This record gives sequence, structure tokens and C-alpha cells, in this order.
Amino acid sequence: MIHPINRISLLSILLVIWAISSSMLAVYSFYQLKEVKKALSKEKIEVNLGIKFWNGTIKWYNGTQVPAGSTLFDVTALVADVNYTAYPGMGVLVESINGVKNEHPFYWMWWIWTDWGGWQEGPVAADKYVVSDKEVLLWYYEDTSQSPLPKP
Repeated sequence: MIHPINRISLLSILLVIWAISSSMLAVYSFYQLKEVKKALSKEKIEVNLGIKFWNGTIKWYNGTQVPAGSTLFDVTALVADVNYTAYPGMGVLVESINGVKNEHPFYWMWWIWTDWGGWQEGPVAADKYVVSDKEVLLWYYEDTSQSPLPKP
């Protein structure tokens, strides 16, 4: 039979070993995650972005290179002059692109090209949408009073 004092000593030693090994694992995981993030930030992807104005003119920025993890808003701000309003928790509302401002009923909306369904409306705010390599996206200054919205 183990003496109660020895039992407490054994338990204390086991807890110290557990605490040290858990701390070492946490530090190792932290540095591994840091390295993965650094590697991803160096990785570049290509995005094809179009901006379609009210007169039907489309300005394409094909092959735009951005860091992996960039959002549509990041890409847009890289190639165009963008004014916006940030709504905490919801995202940004693009107010103007290259000086063309939202004026009811015309607003800047964004679309994504899909192989399975053609043009699809953007599902979230531009700063919430993380772009993928070789993706085709389009900002479209459109009359939002029409329902359903015409495809670009």
C-alpha cells in the first residue's frame, strides 16, 4: 500500500510532467501555425476581375496577382479607386468605384463566374469573400430596382 504522502507526491510529479509537456506542445503548435501563415502570405494567386460600368464598358484586370487569403475588396482596392462604408459585423458597402457613385436605383454589385451556373450574385460583402486562384469576378453597376437582377 502506498503511503498517502507518497501518493500526493506522485500525483504532483505527474501533474508537473503534464503541465510541462502541454506547455511545450502549445508553444510548438503556435510556432507551426506562425510558419504556415507566413508561407501562405508569400503564396500568390491570380484573379480575373472586371468592372462593368453603366454604359456597358467592362475594364478587365486579368491575371491580377494577390496574396493567398485576399478578399474581393482587397483585389478591388488594388486595381481601382474605391470608396466604401464599413458596417461592423456585416462588412463593407462599396459606395463608388473609380468615381462612379451609388445613386438609387443604381448600385455596385458583384458577381462570380461559376462553371455550373454562369454568373451568380456575390453571396456576402466583398471584404468577407476570400478569392480563389483563377477565379473570375465582376463588379457591375446595375439597376437594383429590377427583380430578378439581369445577369451581367
